[in-house]
Amino acid sequence: MNLPGALVQGASESWLDLVEQSWPAVTASDLLRGNAEIWKHDGLNVPKHEEAVALAMMGRLVRFGQSVRISLPIGQGSLLSQVAFYLHRLRLDAAGGLLRSTWLNPVSIEHRGDLVVFGRSRNMLRAFSTSAVMRPQFVSANAPVEPSVLQRTLLVSGQDDLLEVLELLVRNARPFAIVVDASPHGCHENALSLIKVLPEYFESVPVVVLTCTGQVVLDAAPMHAWNTRLSDVATLRGSKTQASASYSAIEVVAARDPAMDAFVAKLGFMVWNLKRKLEETGGVSQEFHALLAAERALRCLNVPFSAHEAGMLRHARGGRFPIRTIDSWLDLAARLKGRRGDVQELHAQIMAIVRRMIDDLREAIPGRAEAIVKLCGEALTRREKVSVMVGNRRDAEILTNFLEGRLGLDIVDWLTVSPMDGTGAVAPDSQELVVYAGVLYPSRIHWLGLHARKKIVLCHPFEQERIRSHVTTWWQQHAMPSAPKGDKYRLWGLRWPAGAFLQDELTDGALQSNESVSYNELDIEGIYPVRPRVAQLDAFRGYDDWLDTLLKEPSPIQRIDEPAHEPTRSIVVVQFDGQSDSVRCGANQQIMRMRGDDLELCTARDLNVGDEVVILAMSKERVATQHDLFDMFVENSHGLQQTLRIAQKWQTYVDAGLQTFEGSVVELNKYLKGKRVNVHNSTVQNWAHGGVIGPQDLSAIRALAELAKTANAKQMADMVGNAIAVIRAEHRRIGTDLRRAIAVSRARDVSAVQIGSRSFSRDVFDALVQVAKVTSVERPPHEKVTASSKTIQDVAMEFAMLHPRKVIFTTGCDRGMRTSEFTNIKAFTEVLKVLVEGFYPMYADHSKSLQEVEDMLATIPASYAGGMSDVTKGKHEQHYFRFYEGEKIDISRHIRLGRAFDPRYTMRVHFHWDALRGKIVVHHAGEHLPTLSN
Repeated sequence: MNLPGALVQGASESWLDLVEQSWPAVTASDLLRGNAEIWKHDGLNVPKHEEAVALAMMGRLVRFGQSVRISLPIGQGSLLSQVAFYLHRLRLDAAGGLLRSTWLNPVSIEHRGDLVVFGRSRNMLRAFSTSAVMRPQFVSANAPVEPSVLQRTLLVSGQDDLLEVLELLVRNARPFAIVVDASPHGCHENALSLIKVLPEYFESVPVVVLTCTGQVVLDAAPMHAWNTRLSDVATLRGSKTQASASYSAIEVVAARDPAMDAFVAKLGFMVWNLKRKLEETGGVSQEFHALLAAERALRCLNVPFSAHEAGMLRHARGGRFPIRTIDSWLDLAARLKGRRGDVQELHAQIMAIVRRMIDDLREAIPGRAEAIVKLCGEALTRREKVSVMVGNRRDAEILTNFLEGRLGLDIVDWLTVSPMDGTGAVAPDSQELVVYAGVLYPSRIHWLGLHARKKIVLCHPFEQERIRSHVTTWWQQHAMPSAPKGDKYRLWGLRWPAGAFLQDELTDGALQSNESVSYNELDIEGIYPVRPRVAQLDAFRGYDDWLDTLLKEPSPIQRIDEPAHEPTRSIVVVQFDGQSDSVRCGANQQIMRMRGDDLELCTARDLNVGDEVVILAMSKERVATQHDLFDMFVENSHGLQQTLRIAQKWQTYVDAGLQTFEGSVVELNKYLKGKRVNVHNSTVQNWAHGGVIGPQDLSAIRALAELAKTANAKQMADMVGNAIAVIRAEHRRIGTDLRRAIAVSRARDVSAVQIGSRSFSRDVFDALVQVAKVTSVERPPHEKVTASSKTIQDVAMEFAMLHPRKVIFTTGCDRGMRTSEFTNIKAFTEVLKVLVEGFYPMYADHSKSLQEVEDMLATIPASYAGGMSDVTKGKHEQHYFRFYEGEKIDISRHIRLGRAFDPRYTMRVHFHWDALRGKIVVHHAGEHLPTLSN
C-alpha cells in the first residue's frame, strides 16, 4: 500500500501516516495490496485503495469482537462480496493459528465457522454466484439451513420474515461475524431494525454494516464508524490535485426561465399553504396527495410537457402504487373538498393556475429541458462522457428519448441517463460530467458521491439558495478530508474508549469553506409559443421555511379509488410443476421459455401446458425476463444494456404506429402492406403485445420508423435492426449455455457449471435459476358472454318490472347495456338493489343517510362518486349531460364498479333523481365514460 507522503506534510502524524507506517502489520495485507490472482480466482475485482484501507480497518476491529459501520462512495463494484471474501480469509487464518486475538483465534473459530450476510436476494445472487471458496448457501424459511461443522457463508434476504429466519439461524448457525448491507441495494429500510435486534440473538458477535458515503442514517447504530469521504478517496489514490479539488468541483445550475420559475415557486408555496390549512381542519386526504404528485412532477419536469405525458402513458397503471400522467393526477386532485371556505377557495385557485399553465406548456419547451440539452451538448462537443441522474426508470426512459431526439442517437456511447431510485439503480461508469436532474431527497443524496470530474445539480432559480445550502452542508460533511487526528486516527491505533464508540464525524477544519458549492444561472428562457403570465410569489412573513418541504422525502402514494387512464393489465395465473405457489403475471409480461437449446421470449398469455419456463428461484418476480438474465449472465452488462436500449426503440415505433391508427392492428397492417411489407395480422398483433424482440425484416422497422416520424428514419432503422440482431444472438447463446448448465448441474459429481466466461458453484446455480414445467394456465375470462348467460340488460329489465315506481332505465341506457361486455352479473345485481333499497329512500323520504348507502355499496364492493370535475364535464359535455323530459340533466353522479378501464371488469352506473316524478333515472350502465386522461 503506497500512500503519498507529500499529502500528509505539515502534520506531525495523521491517520494517513499511521496507516502507512503500520500497513505491513495488517492481517492478510497481501490480499489487500492487489494480489489480483486470488481475487480473480473467486470472480472478484481487486479492491481499490480506499476499499482496501476500509477492509483493513474492519479486520482490525473484528479481530477483537468490535462492530463497525463502513461507508464508501457509491460505485460499480460489489463491496459486499469483497467484505465477505476478506472475512473468509480472516476465518481461514484464525483456524490455522495465524490469528490470536480476543475474538478471532483457533479456539473460537473452531466453534464458529459461519459467516452470515444479510442483503437483497437478487444482488447477493450476482455478488456470490462465482464464488469458489466461500461456499455460499441461501437461507430462508423455505430453504432451511442445517447445522454444519464446515466453514460456509450463509446468505439471508433482509426483505423476508426476519423473525422466523433469525430463530432458524440461532438454532442451526454459529457465526463468527455478521455482515449487513444497509445500502439502498441491500436491506435499506429494514437494516436499522435488524441491527438493533442482532445483539439479542447473537451476543458478542461483531456486526459489519455497509452503507454509502453520505447516506442518511436516521439513528446511529451502536458501533464504530469509518466514513470514507470523497477527499479521502482522492488522497488514498495518490492524487494531490484531485484531493484539493474533490470538494469544490460541484455547481448548482438553473435556467433563468422566469415563466416556469415563477409558476413552480407559486405553486409550491400555495400547495404548502393548502397542506397547512388542511391539517388545521382534520388532515390531508388522498386527493391532496394526488395534487402533491402533480406539483412534484411539474417542478421536476425535465422534458416538454407533451413528451412527459406521452412517455408516462406507456407505464400508466392502477393498483396499490399507481402511476399516472400529470393530467390524471390533477383530475383526481380536483375532487378535493375542503371543510372551510378559505380551504376550498385556495384549492380552486391552485387548480385554476395549474390548468392555465398546463395549457401554455402543451406546445412549449421549458428552460430546464433546454438547460439539460445545452449542458449535455457542450460536454459531448468536448468529447466528454456524461451521466444524467433522474428519479426512476420511467423518468430515465423519457429523458433518454428526448435527448436522443435532440442530440442524435450517436450519443448512446457517450451519454447515460440513470435512475437514482429502486434496487436496480446502479452507478454509471466513471464520467467527466454528472448532471443531477432529479431532486436530491434524503434517499438520493448519497449519489453526490459518484466519481466524476465535475458535478452539476439542476434546480430552479427560486430554490437555488436552499439547494445550494443543502448541498454545501452535505459536501462539507462527506467530501472534505477527514480530521488528521480524529476518530480514524484512534480507530486505526486501536484506541477506542471503553463502552463507547467512535463515529468518525470530524473533518479537517483548516480546509472548511462556505464557497465550496458555486451557483450559475444560464441565460435560457425556454421556448413558449404563448408566453405565460404568472404573478411573482409574495410569501407571507413567518412562512419563509416552506422551501424545506421541497427537499423532504415524498411519502409513497397509496391506491386512490379511481381508475388509471390505461387498462390495468389482465392477469395470467401460472402453476409450475413442483411449485406449491402459483405465479401471477401480467398477460403481456415478457418471460423466457426454453425451445430446445434456444431461449425464447414470449408473453404470459402465450404460455401453454408443458412449456418449460426459466424461474428465478430467489426473486419475487419469479419468472425470468430478458433484463434479469442479461444482468446475471452477461459479462459486459453496460454494453449490452446500451444495445438493448437501441433495440427497444422497435417497440416505441410499434406503439406510435398503433396510436396513429387508434389501436387498430388491421389498419396498421394495411399501412405495412402499402409499404410492401408482407406480414399477417396475427404477427402485427404479436408485435403490439411486445411478444418479439424485433423482426428480422428491416423493411418493417423502416416503415414503422417513418410512420413514427423519426428523424433520419432509415439510419435509425438500420441501427435498431443491428441491435435487435445482437440481442437475438445473445438470447440464443444464453439459452444454449443455460440448457447445458441445467443438465450438467443435476449430475452428482459436478461441483461447478460454466456459462460464458463465468463459473458458478452448483449450489449457487441451483438457487439462482431453475427450469420449471407449466402444469396449468388460467387466462383472463373470454370477452364474449355465452348465449345462455343472463346479461346486464336482462337484469335491468327485471328490476324495472319489479320496481316500476322507483327506477327507470332510459333508452340510451338500454342501448349501452345491449353492447356492454361487463361480466360480473352478481355485482351489477347488487348495485341495482342499492339503487332501490338505498338511494331511493335517501332521496324520497330521507330515511337513509349517504353514509348508510355507501356502507351498502362497500360490501359489493363498489363506491359512490357525487360527480366529475367541471373541467372533465366541459371537455366531454355530450357524455355527462343528457336530455330527459325536455331538460338538460347533469348525470355525473355515479356508482363505480372496478378500477380499470377494461369493460369486462369495470362498470359505471350514472343516474339522477327525478324529484318531480319521485324516481331514480339511470342514464348509463356500462363502460367507463371518458375523462381528461383517457
